[in-house]
Amino acid sequence: MDRAALSRAVRRRRGGRGHGRIPQQTHPWVGAGHRGEPMTEILNSLSAMTPQWLESALAEAGHSPPPVTAVEVRPMDDFLGAMGEVVIVSVSYADDTDLPDEFVAKCPQDNEFARQNAAVMLSYQRENGFYDHLAAQVAARTNISIPKCFVNLFDPETHAATLVIERIHPASKGDILDGTTFERMRTLVGDLAGMHGAYWMDETLNTQDWLIDWTAPSLLAGIPRTQESWRNMREQYPQYHSDELAAMADVFLADVPGWLGRFAQRPWTLIHQDYELDNVLFRDDGPVIVDWQSPMRSFPGMDLGWLLMASHNEETLSSEPDLLDHYRRELAAAGGPQWSTEDLAEDLAWAAFFWVSVSHVPYMETVQFGEEFRFHRRFKAMLEGTIAAAERWNAAERMKAHI
Repeated sequence: MDRAALSRAVRRRRGGRGHGRIPQQTHPWVGAGHRGEPMTEILNSLSAMTPQWLESALAEAGHSPPPVTAVEVRPMDDFLGAMGEVVIVSVSYADDTDLPDEFVAKCPQDNEFARQNAAVMLSYQRENGFYDHLAAQVAARTNISIPKCFVNLFDPETHAATLVIERIHPASKGDILDGTTFERMRTLVGDLAGMHGAYWMDETLNTQDWLIDWTAPSLLAGIPRTQESWRNMREQYPQYHSDELAAMADVFLADVPGWLGRFAQRPWTLIHQDYELDNVLFRDDGPVIVDWQSPMRSFPGMDLGWLLMASHNEETLSSEPDLLDHYRRELAAAGGPQWSTEDLAEDLAWAAFFWVSVSHVPYMETVQFGEEFRFHRRFKAMLEGTIAAAERWNAAERMKAHI
């Protein structure tokens, strides 16, 4: 089989079922002109989804759908993705079925910038691998709730992807610009600690070749972009960072490969890496965590720190010590270490070291749009949140011991 044929076979073969479970064999959809060959292609745009495409994709993923008579693709409210499309798909079937009549579908934006970003961050590789290999296990071993995946297509050569997942509805969306209640934040912190404890230094994660750690070569491709952004940030908006924090970021950006290597040497677990309120849906029975494009093996402060940096409001910030104590207790109860207050503070300082050094990138890339656009307000809140947390956690002083 030549390289192109292999790529086509791989991207047609990869289908998800339930929480990422897939059948061992594909189920080809046979139609006029298809000669019995599995013909589900990865979509470059979700607007191209047809009833025939969805029926074929569901069948190849092992779901035995009745004939799909109609699909309606509509944008998700208040969602504008710079790197990917996310839509709601309403479905009509010819017969009764247990399959949902609404899904959420995702794919990368069809432009060169989005393709390059996917190749650097391996975001669709990671999401595809998570739903294929870990989602069901995470849901079974922890209190983390995850949308079910029905179709999971990915081409490892081009990083093209199409994902069809459960629509969580009714549910209220988390919002980092508003924050949430202390009780909801406490649940998020506890559930996160439970996942971190369950996978603490779990060697089985090393067998997942799609799951990266801080030594992934692709991460180095983003260094020039980050360094240029930092120079522009300091020239145009020097008021944001104190001299101490600016010096700390300078140290990181002067030797990114070296620091990423040191990140990889810290005690690690499975992390989500974008665990913040915009990626949470609140149902009556608890939160559901979405956007699994960034899981990796990493020190846990990356998750907890990001949640607290990006998602605090006055209510939750005032109770941050209680949240940190809750995290430590739940981490140990789930099989992780019995960390002291100092141990956790140290891990959060390392997380702040990273986030302060990189959170300016999306801010600088969207500042031209102005604050009338939510996505820029979101990135501004993240930037300001990382800076405030780094100051609150005394990150610059703590990191001096490691510089």
